[in-house]
Amino acid sequence: MKLLQAGDKSQAICYHCKALVATTYQRRDVPFSDGVGVAKDILAGVCDLCDRVVSTPAQSTPAIKASRDKAMVPVEAQLPAIYIDALDLACYRVDPSVSPDFRKRLLMYYVSKSSKSAAWSARLVGALKKKTEFEVLAEPARKRLSIKVTQAMADEIAAVMKTTSLNKTDLMKSIVLQINEDIIKPKVPRYFEELQTLALVANC
Repeated sequence: MKLLQAGDKSQAICYHCKALVATTYQRRDVPFSDGVGVAKDILAGVCDLCDRVVSTPAQSTPAIKASRDKAMVPVEAQLPAIYIDALDLACYRVDPSVSPDFRKRLLMYYVSKSSKSAAWSARLVGALKKKTEFEVLAEPARKRLSIKVTQAMADEIAAVMKTTSLNKTDLMKSIVLQINEDIIKPKVPRYFEELQTLALVANC
């Protein structure tokens, strides 16, 4: 593996030019593909024709990851272990092959729906108020729910917290309780096709 420097030449596919093009490695600020955050001053392959970044070498990967981690917002909550078990069971029921990252996608699916719908927000509040088997089976053991989300996702969480008047821990509890009602309990999970599509994207 070669250590590259600014000015080194290579070739890469440029999707803007729609061709295999000559590239020159340069130091650039490279935005993330989802538009949230930027990896600053990393070595990248730049198309000699259109001056767009078309590739990044392996040596830039740690810097990209570090920048990505800084751009993400941590969301954490201490929950009774049964809540995490239920979340994992729901993920498994949607698609047994999903990665652990699907926890976040499933939670944010409910957050996103609730941020746009008063009915979904009301369901979350109602789920937390109901007597459930979770309360009966609650055990001393607790697990930490820890995910990292984009700032836009964090803003959606804050909006739902404001609408429902729930703190972060209670919001996560209420989402899992609703997931239990929608996905674990029914013979056929609700929103199954939509969630399977979400799982398929998560596995790509």
